[in-house]
Amino acid sequence: MNARLEAPRGRVVRSEAVVPRTMAEAEREALVDALLAVYADIFAGATREYIAEGLVSPNSEFTTILLHRDADDRIVGYFAIHFFERRFRDVATTVVRSSVGMLRAYRGRNANIGWALGVLLKQRLAHPGRPMFGMGSFVHPSSYLQVVRYVDTFWPRPDEPVPPDMLEFIVELADEFQMRRIDPARPLIRAGSMPTRESAAERDYWRRSDKPAARFFVAMNPAYNQGNGLVTMFPIDASMLTGIASRIVRERARSLVEGTLALAQRLPLVDRLVRPRAVRRQLQAAPLFAALDGADLQRVLELAAVVALPAGHTLFRAGDAGDDLYVVARGAVAVQASTIEGEVMIDQLGAGSLFGEIAVLAGGRRKASVRTVIPTTLVRIPGAALRVAMRRAPLGDAIWEVFAARIFDDHLRAGGRHRELGREERLAWVRRGRHVELEPGARLHVSDAAFVVVLHGDVLIEQGGSQLSAQAPVVVEVTPSTVIRATTRARTVHVPPLAERGPAAEAS
Repeated sequence: MNARLEAPRGRVVRSEAVVPRTMAEAEREALVDALLAVYADIFAGATREYIAEGLVSPNSEFTTILLHRDADDRIVGYFAIHFFERRFRDVATTVVRSSVGMLRAYRGRNANIGWALGVLLKQRLAHPGRPMFGMGSFVHPSSYLQVVRYVDTFWPRPDEPVPPDMLEFIVELADEFQMRRIDPARPLIRAGSMPTRESAAERDYWRRSDKPAARFFVAMNPAYNQGNGLVTMFPIDASMLTGIASRIVRERARSLVEGTLALAQRLPLVDRLVRPRAVRRQLQAAPLFAALDGADLQRVLELAAVVALPAGHTLFRAGDAGDDLYVVARGAVAVQASTIEGEVMIDQLGAGSLFGEIAVLAGGRRKASVRTVIPTTLVRIPGAALRVAMRRAPLGDAIWEVFAARIFDDHLRAGGRHRELGREERLAWVRRGRHVELEPGARLHVSDAAFVVVLHGDVLIEQGGSQLSAQAPVVVEVTPSTVIRATTRARTVHVPPLAERGPAAEAS
């Protein structure tokens, strides 16, 4: 196979828990400076005062911080837990708040959840009869999803209104902690000043996420990129702690099974018996492959492989040779392009998404770099098997559409054209394009198009008395008098003028 599976870009060498209250003043000051460097790289608007008073030495009964360090003993991430004692409704209550941050290159490879479980369990056993609630003002969908992932009972949640008494309780606590309201009609949304740093591609990823909880968070808190938080509450009791522990065990068992399967594929006998069934199971994440059956499906099952990777692995870089398509079965990957300012994320893909199709269908080198964002399971399909399977609709049509969308979006973004359009608007525009297959020698007037995307083959572009030779993949801006003449068998997409786009693609 052609994938280059590099070592993770960053590795947490050790993690240690500290209690700031027991540290000498000089040690606390040094901790504040180290955490500020991490925090400022993750959140915009970070200040030393906030780190000192809100993270290291808040007005809490107890604070502990798990620090993650790299090979140079530099702090690259943290998880702070604060315990506050409050009286609400004449009952002594423990409110647990937390703050977590990790430099991008190190995300997905730490023991935050297991450590937090131990801290909470110790406090729960120390105060067995006291109500205890976890509370957070989440400023990013990923933080809210961690609650959804591990906790069964929490508020607010999708498809279920917050009980009136619980809503009143949450609002009282939010006011108590001086979380400023911004809209009387939405008391659970509170103003913030330090939004998470993320690219436009990452914001698009969360807006189009297929996860109901992510869609719920964005709908509730559409201005989260300005630092606004969704106040969320959950009871911390024996059932909750037991549930987290069981989820951790299941996740580790699944990771072990997937890792073992990946190794087993190297053994010929086991490979023949196990891999096809594993590929079939993981392909269920991509509905368009459900159309495959018979010999086409069998060909894919025989040649494809399941790849289980930790966060931060680079599958390939722009310029690498490659002839494999990947399907994200679980997890997420980041697609990155090189610029004068360094690598920039241009897309983030979740379960069911495809990538690598440009090199498979157009040949040549990889056009972008791809790395895993979190622990991720992929299905790797060799180009030969994919091209045979694509002879069948709707699989072939769907993959050509994905290919066309990426080529067109890359063209507009790289050329700085139509900056008024967001990524989803650009994709909606190209999806309105008309796919046309041309036989060698065929001539076609394109008076109804603003752009022609050549996906496959070679063509001559005749316009203004001159001819331009074009080889796929390429995007050509055309005029009403432009004529396309195929010199080989070709596949093109005729993208209509922007003025004719539908409401979903209107400029923002």
